[in-house]
Amino acid sequence: MCHGSGARGDRAPALNGALRRSEKDGEIFLNIRGGLRGTQMPAFAQFTTDQTWQLVTYLRSLSGAGSTPPSQTLVVAGDAAAGARVFAAQCAGCHKVNGSGGAVGPDLADASRLTADVVRRKVLDPQTTAGAPAVRRRGGPTRPRTLVARLQDGREIRGVRRNEDTFSVQMTDAAGRLRMFEKSRLSSFTVENRSLMPAGFAQRLSAADIDNLVAYVKSPRLCLAAVPAPAAGGVSYARLRNADAEPHNWMMYGGNFAGTHFSKLRQITPANVRTLQAQWSIQLLGDQALQTMPLVIDGVMYTTGPPGQVYALDARAGRQIWRYERKMKSTHAYAINQSNRGVAVPDNRVFFGTLDAALVALDARTGRPLWEVQLADVQLGHSLTSPPLAVDGKIITGISGGEFPIRGFIDAYDPANGKRLRRFYTIPGPGEPGN
Repeated sequence: MCHGSGARGDRAPALNGALRRSEKDGEIFLNIRGGLRGTQMPAFAQFTTDQTWQLVTYLRSLSGAGSTPPSQTLVVAGDAAAGARVFAAQCAGCHKVNGSGGAVGPDLADASRLTADVVRRKVLDPQTTAGAPAVRRRGGPTRPRTLVARLQDGREIRGVRRNEDTFSVQMTDAAGRLRMFEKSRLSSFTVENRSLMPAGFAQRLSAADIDNLVAYVKSPRLCLAAVPAPAAGGVSYARLRNADAEPHNWMMYGGNFAGTHFSKLRQITPANVRTLQAQWSIQLLGDQALQTMPLVIDGVMYTTGPPGQVYALDARAGRQIWRYERKMKSTHAYAINQSNRGVAVPDNRVFFGTLDAALVALDARTGRPLWEVQLADVQLGHSLTSPPLAVDGKIITGISGGEFPIRGFIDAYDPANGKRLRRFYTIPGPGEPGN
């Protein structure tokens, strides 16, 4: 709308030639993500990281110059393999790589696109704003921010913001735990213009360690090759198996493995049901009817919206903690049942099926996608509307067939990487008894 068809220019400059602002892919990325101060170029923070890099690649293709060759982006001093060990010992408590690690800081798999100098400065001086896309806003970068919540008993909780409104705040504390507070119940709530990242790495690490760490963070081959291990905490299989012992939680579709849909909570009775009042509501994007069953786990509500959307909400306040949206890669001309009925949330991961027959795994702490696997061809009539089932070390999902002439199946997948472990067809194939 601004740069014209084919980026040939209109109200905004042409982008189909040499890019005037920068010749570095990382800075083009930041210009798109954070906007340009003093111009009408807004921030496009709604784009995913992958979408933003796709735009960078597209702009490069218009000028006849591809993205910076990997041989140039990966040549940094240091041993990346040794840096992986430094990362595990010094950084993994707060930062993730491809979903593995702590949830306080950003996933450093994204940092492979930053310059080595920016990564080094952030390690040596955590308060710097140079090149940090997570804190850029329209008008340029801002100082890092730390939330400080003081409880009535005098305890102080420091963390990073996940979401906030006038009445509530959702934050991740320094230990990586999600905290959700009603501000009226806090002794005080303040914001400090400093990063939660600790200082002192220049003293704790040798020059060689820092070189190795930068080399590791700058190596997308190593970072993205790491299999995302389940984060500590979350819902274990033992908790799911004994779901009835936690009536304040609703941890799976149907409430338990027996599918009784029964709650042992006793707060609502025939005597007081007439006095129930709405506490909050949230408008989900899209216009399809909702058929989902939300899960509530340790104060967080996980729910699907219209197909392709997954939300994590503060169950007490209704405030969004994160939202994930996936566009369908293909659609069936005669698709029906445009709905999704929920998710499974074992071991700090969220699993859900899509209408184009894919199974997706998300990080339950951040909503970041971990892996996706295609189960079948949507053009043959396959789609997934039912929530997956989490059992001991497996994710169970499938399709019965419904209105289309397909062989229904039940699959089991490895929750760590999406590898299919087994498939059972509910309709016998050629040569099998009952075909």
